[in-house]
Amino acid sequence: MKQSNRPFLIAITGGIASGKTLVSKWFEEKGYKVIYADKIGHKFLDDEDIIDKLMEKFGKEILDNKKINRKKLGQIVFGSKEKLSFLNQLLHPKIRKEMQKIIDECEQLNTCLKNLCQVPILIFEIPLLFENKLEKAFDLVLNISSEKTIQIQRIIKKRKISEKRSKQIIDSQISDFEKQKLADVNIMNNTSLENLFERLENLLQIIKKMKHRNIKRLIEI
Repeated sequence: MKQSNRPFLIAITGGIASGKTLVSKWFEEKGYKVIYADKIGHKFLDDEDIIDKLMEKFGKEILDNKKINRKKLGQIVFGSKEKLSFLNQLLHPKIRKEMQKIIDECEQLNTCLKNLCQVPILIFEIPLLFENKLEKAFDLVLNISSEKTIQIQRIIKKRKISEKRSKQIIDSQISDFEKQKLADVNIMNNTSLENLFERLENLLQIIKKMKHRNIKRLIEI
């Protein structure tokens, strides 16, 4: 993708309960626009074609008033790499297309869209970035990590599920070791919020001086 007028593209990723959304919210509070891949995916779960394919694969129990029950769907796919892969193959081409549309609109207007992003940096939170091999479509990939024991504690507290189930969800994703090798920047989120935010502030000052890469378009990956 040509540099031209497009914003500097950052991808935030990390394992479940690593703190990536906390980091995304920090950037939003600084005035940067963050696009959440999961929210885009949730929108496509209302498509009749998607509903039919998911019902055919997983059964009618995933439905609630003819709509996909995301909680039930998550209980089915997380913990099974095969089922999670099926869901990703169904949704991620549509998600990539929608994200690329946002990038293209910013570029075509020679500025970021009003009410979309106020600065020449556009951030995407993509939990399954590496699983879908999207890292080459961004100028910077930021991976947020936490120790597995801390992840498990956070999952149990937030989702009210067992330790065994929490481990299954973590193990259904690419290991943090692999993510750290693929990312440009890795930030550990094991200690205080003060420490995390200080590291993010230092990183932001570096990002402001960085140059665009020659990256791929999301729809070409």
